[in-house]
Amino acid sequence: MMQGSIWISSNSQGHTQSMTLVLRLQIQPCRRGMFELGTFLEQSKSNSIFKSLQVILADDDDVNRTVTKKMLEKLGCRVSAVASGFECLSALLAIPGIHSKPLIIALTASAEEHVWERCLQMGMNGVIRKPVLLQGMADELRRVLQRANGV
Repeated sequence: MMQGSIWISSNSQGHTQSMTLVLRLQIQPCRRGMFELGTFLEQSKSNSIFKSLQVILADDDDVNRTVTKKMLEKLGCRVSAVASGFECLSALLAIPGIHSKPLIIALTASAEEHVWERCLQMGMNGVIRKPVLLQGMADELRRVLQRANGV
């Protein structure tokens, strides 16, 4: 779909040695007015609800964890990133002043339709589907926060 190529190189024992992914990207020219002050101020104002949001991000993949952390920080969240569920629980217990149930949002690459319902049944508050776009992440965070506050 992205007009790219992927291949895996194996060593003499047949174990994967490296993986290469080549994508053909097309750079779009900047549209006039794209970075106007009004648009910037609207975006900043709409994300202001995330400024005091403390997020514990758990992902066992270093790259995914780093990218998702950067996206959350770009929205204004204060992010603690951990590599496992156990580390997540430890970090949660270490945050002072937490007396209520945390809001949990799943990040999934699953394309299955019933994933949303299953996540809700398991007690999660929201789902963000990969590939993650910054606006999609902001929309789901906003929706979960509004729902938690009864808005």
